[in-house]
Amino acid sequence: MGKDTIIWRCDLRVQYKKYKKEIDAAIKKVLKTGQYILAEELSAFEKDFAEYIGSKYSVGVGNATDGLILSLKALEIGQGDEVITTPFTAIPTVSAIIATGAKPVFVDIDEKTFLINIERVTDFITSKTKAIIPVHIFGNVVDVKRLRSLIPENISIIEDAAQSHGSKINGKHTGNMGDIGVFSFYPTKNLGGYGDGGTVVTNNQEIAREIKLLRMYGMTDKDHIVINGINSRLDELQSAVLSVKLKYLDEMNELRNKIADKYRTELDNQYFTFQYIPDNVFCNYHLFTARVNGDRNKLINYLERKKIQTNVYYMIPLHLQEANKFLGYNKGDFPTAEKLCSQIIALPMYPELTTQKLEKIITTINEFVRKYQK
Repeated sequence: MGKDTIIWRCDLRVQYKKYKKEIDAAIKKVLKTGQYILAEELSAFEKDFAEYIGSKYSVGVGNATDGLILSLKALEIGQGDEVITTPFTAIPTVSAIIATGAKPVFVDIDEKTFLINIERVTDFITSKTKAIIPVHIFGNVVDVKRLRSLIPENISIIEDAAQSHGSKINGKHTGNMGDIGVFSFYPTKNLGGYGDGGTVVTNNQEIAREIKLLRMYGMTDKDHIVINGINSRLDELQSAVLSVKLKYLDEMNELRNKIADKYRTELDNQYFTFQYIPDNVFCNYHLFTARVNGDRNKLINYLERKKIQTNVYYMIPLHLQEANKFLGYNKGDFPTAEKLCSQIIALPMYPELTTQKLEKIITTINEFVRKYQK
């Protein structure tokens, strides 16, 4: 069977086809200008994205990992400092902390929401704690306002909003609740470019100014630097593409919610435990994940034979990754995260997933459950 017969976990081709005319025009416009770095398209997108999120400033960077690193640097966090986060997240969340010289300190997650257990965060705060990075995992939303009320004022909150474009809690967008929010525009994100990209949002003018300097070597002009920074810029082509897609982000997120509702309603709810989304949260369903109450590998292999792709997020919690052995954690330290890593599966989810394909996925899974798990 050819590639077109496979139901992909995420198929980016159909989205391009849907918005092809506008995207092609935006790309051609940039190519005609001959300006590809730090020009009008980036400025326009930064303004529009900040307005969408509700923040005062948005600073486009090369990727979300850089965004986290630059955010930590802007807050003067580094060697000897501690940053609290979750072990149930993508690798870059922790890589960014380590890159600054700071030490990641993990807090286990809530079994229902898959989010960092904010009620336990204070147990891990020390005199070295300088920041907390809550992760809005799979588009579900950490209650940052509640977290802020629990921790000392001198501890900064950097939201890892890489998976939560358009997600809200009590009507407020992710990324706009802490001191800083960091978004990814990796191609598979709800707002994805055609390469790497990211942005840092904040309501603090000084932080925004610092990150703008840091993303461009610390240069004030072509001959002078005032701090030592790096090269991490969201380019004009990506900005142009993202500006087109931003107009349709809410519409795409609504389509994701309809797909999620169908999964939740029609899949066998004894075989799956779905991620709990609180009533006051609008989830963008960056991923549709569930805990498998059975043999996950057998299900994955069965779906693969039926030409349905799935993924596991995340196979290994970050405290047990080989590269992080130096942190001194052991198996059993964060039992909830470890348990979820052994159960989680991500099913096909993208706005353009057709009803026909969605029904095939659900029918195939329910057939598997009846055949092998009853």
